[in-house]
Amino acid sequence: MIRLKSSWQTPNICWQCQWRLSNQRRSFTQRALRKDGLAPKLASRLPRRALHDTRRTSQAVLASSVEPSIDPTLLHPGRHKLSTRQHLEQWNKTFGGPDDLELSAFEKHPAHGDIQNTMAKLSFGSKADEDVEGDEQIRDDENDDDELVTIGLFLSPGDVVELSQPGREPVLAVFVQQIELTSQFYSVNGRWTLSRQGRISFAVPGAINPALLEPLVPYMPTATEGVQPKHSVQVPRDIGAPVQELLSELTEESERIYRTNAPVLDSAYSTLADATRTRMMTLSQIAKTLLGKGDPTWSPSPSALLAVRKALKHNEFRFRTDANTQRLTNIFAIRPKVDVEMVETVHEWVREYREHEAALTSTYDKKQPTRSAGARYIHLFVNKAQRLIAESRQSRGSKLGFVGPDRSHESSTQDSPGIKTTFWGDDFTTADRQIISFLQAWVLMDQFANMPNLHAACASILQAIGCYDLVQSPVNPLSAMGRSVGQMLLQEIGVTTPFENRVIYNENLMLPTVRLSRNLELLNTKAEITRRNPDFKDAMADMRRDWGATTVYCIDSLGAHEIDDGVSIERVHGKPSEYWLHVHVANPTAFFSKTHVLSGLAAHMTETIYTPERSWPMLPSWASQNYFSLGSNRAVITFSARVDDSGNTLESKIQHGIIRKVVSITPEELAIYLDEHSPGEAKRLVVGGGHVPVDKKSRPLPKLAPEQLQNLRDLYAAARSLWKGRKAAGAVRLYSRDKADVSVYQKPDAGGLTWMPPSVERVRRVVGDPIIELRGDKPHDNAGYFGETIDTSNIVEEMMLLACRTAGSWCAERGIPVMFRGTVESPTAPLSLKEFREKVLYPELEKNGHLTMLTAQNYLGALGRSIAHSSPIPHHVLGAKAYIKVTSPLRRFSDMIAHWQIEAALRYEARTGQKLDARALADAPRPILPFSHRQMQESIITLSPRERVISKANKESNAFWAVQAFMRAFYYQEAPLPDTFTVRIQRTDPIHGSKGWFEGYRMSVILASSADGDYEVGDRWEAKISHIDSFKSQIHAVPIRLISREGPA
Repeated sequence: MIRLKSSWQTPNICWQCQWRLSNQRRSFTQRALRKDGLAPKLASRLPRRALHDTRRTSQAVLASSVEPSIDPTLLHPGRHKLSTRQHLEQWNKTFGGPDDLELSAFEKHPAHGDIQNTMAKLSFGSKADEDVEGDEQIRDDENDDDELVTIGLFLSPGDVVELSQPGREPVLAVFVQQIELTSQFYSVNGRWTLSRQGRISFAVPGAINPALLEPLVPYMPTATEGVQPKHSVQVPRDIGAPVQELLSELTEESERIYRTNAPVLDSAYSTLADATRTRMMTLSQIAKTLLGKGDPTWSPSPSALLAVRKALKHNEFRFRTDANTQRLTNIFAIRPKVDVEMVETVHEWVREYREHEAALTSTYDKKQPTRSAGARYIHLFVNKAQRLIAESRQSRGSKLGFVGPDRSHESSTQDSPGIKTTFWGDDFTTADRQIISFLQAWVLMDQFANMPNLHAACASILQAIGCYDLVQSPVNPLSAMGRSVGQMLLQEIGVTTPFENRVIYNENLMLPTVRLSRNLELLNTKAEITRRNPDFKDAMADMRRDWGATTVYCIDSLGAHEIDDGVSIERVHGKPSEYWLHVHVANPTAFFSKTHVLSGLAAHMTETIYTPERSWPMLPSWASQNYFSLGSNRAVITFSARVDDSGNTLESKIQHGIIRKVVSITPEELAIYLDEHSPGEAKRLVVGGGHVPVDKKSRPLPKLAPEQLQNLRDLYAAARSLWKGRKAAGAVRLYSRDKADVSVYQKPDAGGLTWMPPSVERVRRVVGDPIIELRGDKPHDNAGYFGETIDTSNIVEEMMLLACRTAGSWCAERGIPVMFRGTVESPTAPLSLKEFREKVLYPELEKNGHLTMLTAQNYLGALGRSIAHSSPIPHHVLGAKAYIKVTSPLRRFSDMIAHWQIEAALRYEARTGQKLDARALADAPRPILPFSHRQMQESIITLSPRERVISKANKESNAFWAVQAFMRAFYYQEAPLPDTFTVRIQRTDPIHGSKGWFEGYRMSVILASSADGDYEVGDRWEAKISHIDSFKSQIHAVPIRLISREGPA
């Protein structure tokens, strides 16, 4: 028997007895400590791994220790008839449970009661269901938008999803519950994990019975802040086993399908890709092509879809997806073979170049290694880039992530502002063009996201050029060779303009700025044929009303190219407090069906895309302007409502017609007609010339007859009544504080910019810079977060909302499936909308007379998230029971769909003399409507994410040009800026910087942490700009002092 020496042992005491004597001494000490409550808490904090020592200890060391470190009975389990498992179970019952601190995030955990805890801390290896939340704790800026998402955003308990992270194999998990913005899942690995539903790229609805998930809920965290799946308490294995088994079966079946069809799945790209054009396919279409064996009746199972997804994810660059919409659409963009070959070729060249450079460092006294062809191409490009960068810096300086304005003609800037000319330089070789295309894919299109090997190749090129060693981000030094520096390279070698807006190269926008898809190319060809021989025929010709002498007012800016809508008004005879309001809308859908080539183009674009420098119309300009844009003798669809002075709709109708008398006025002219004058001028910032002569081209004020002036006054009165009624229904009017009004001019007499696509054939230099005008708030615009009243600028808005509410109610009454838009409350919100109003909103208004910004933000959250659905749902933000967008059919495809549905219903009612209803739709032997309920749902799933992408692009483009203006004013003094600004805090974040806006300028800003204390939402701080990140379109500021803080009166 092994014996140990110690100060208290005798030769006749064995190791086991020594351990027990020692344990008695320690137990006495522990009892004394526990009296103070210290030892148990200390013990509970010890991670389980800390109880395991992996160091190797010699017998000599053991012999010199005072006491054994393990229970000797574990070496002789037979003495006490306990197995190792039984010993571990006993230890687990005593020490393995979570402490009070850990359980604070698990309010439903059984350990809060008298139930004996059987939980232990678990530690796993690195899996794809680990730390899925990560930085997602930071709310994405895109979530601040009030743009819609579809009803499919919400997962249901029992839906099986795929959790994935870069560099890890995805794992299956089942959705259990939602806690505020965070979704909770239980994975096939037997652990719960957290994510946002927007991050889930694939789901199998209803795969697991929700009843099986109920036992798991008590072991799920009820709070998400600071809780990590890897190191926290987990669901007991026996309770999670039934769910885990189902997930395992699904995983194993998908793996079996993959192994069986590996040759086909691994060669999917060569089977599906086109040589030169992007190809769009859904996951089901891909599965049928690869696994269906030509059987048109074959339908892929969830396991088959998972197997196909695995194959596609292994070729992530070749099969592009939009991560934000993948779960809803399941659409893959298959890159053309020419693009893939280019990337693979240049990637190999970079590898050869790095190997050659490495060989040079190890051959000091030997013969220099010969460069391969690929290494030589990179070497030559590096030398050319160094020369071109030196040339560029003679006329344009460079800072963090951007190239400065042109200084080669500084003396003539005021005489000839704007972009003056372009000139051409050296030709790029074939190899240069491939390298440039490789860098463009990285910088402009962001095609290499989550692909570190390709990112490293691009960074290697920048490092080899050696001209950007001093470029370092003050926020993130590790981004020294990132995409922002790559953009500088493309600008300085004359490929992209020095003021290039990267947003328009987003592949998900599907603009001509990126390679055309095969479908779009065919559509453009057919549209050109239609332009030469238009085949438009009015399907509503026999149902049109002639509006004759009725004056229709089209209120829009002078530069508007597409006039979608106009309004007219008539008093109700004998009822001075009532009006008939008519919203006349362009009517292209009466002239072509959903299968027409223009419909295909509109569906592809989804919406007209507006950026400050240019626009991309949904419908070709020749069609909109020559045939459908509002004007005299043009066809319209009219949404009419009879309203009273309380804003109540008493009667409504929809009819087609032709307008004859049109008056066009601008919003500014409308304000003058109605004697509404601004109390002050808005803040204005102009760079590139100091003035914008385009503004001087205002026309003389049109002369209106007295009855027309009275019509405008009546429209204003009716708009106030409509707002009064909506406000009574709970509507809110929001002020956009962080979106400045920006205009861009190529020259003083030319608004917008001519598109200059990247020059990959030869070097292009641009002389001069665009003029940028930024318009901020007027002095009274900072009065509050919500608007309580309206002015003349809101007249058109109220009329358009009336038309959309009228159309929504009309379709809802008839059971017509359209793209209804509304709001839904979060199922996990602490207070319902009604409770929030009663317990928070009304008491604060009664006490203070206004809302704090924090309360206003919480109220917006209580109002719910905007969604789209094929059935009517209330829109709490707008105060509408049913709402569909119908006023912009020249600019929004969903409006066209609504018009097609309404027109088909009107033709049915005119033909049968009966009102259409759900029963008639269901019993009809042939479809009455162009879109069935199922087709409408599919359209919503496709259109909603596209609308969100476009909305985000419009916002980001606006921010880009606004930051460009501030950058040129701040770094190059092209316009005066105040030394300090007043920043209003919108969202607090002590780690990444709190978000706010510059009062007066409507510019978003990131404010660094203050040494004087934490920020609170609604604070007003004096701050000064520290630096501007042009690549990310961010302004960073540092605080100086607190000006004011919101709080109870």
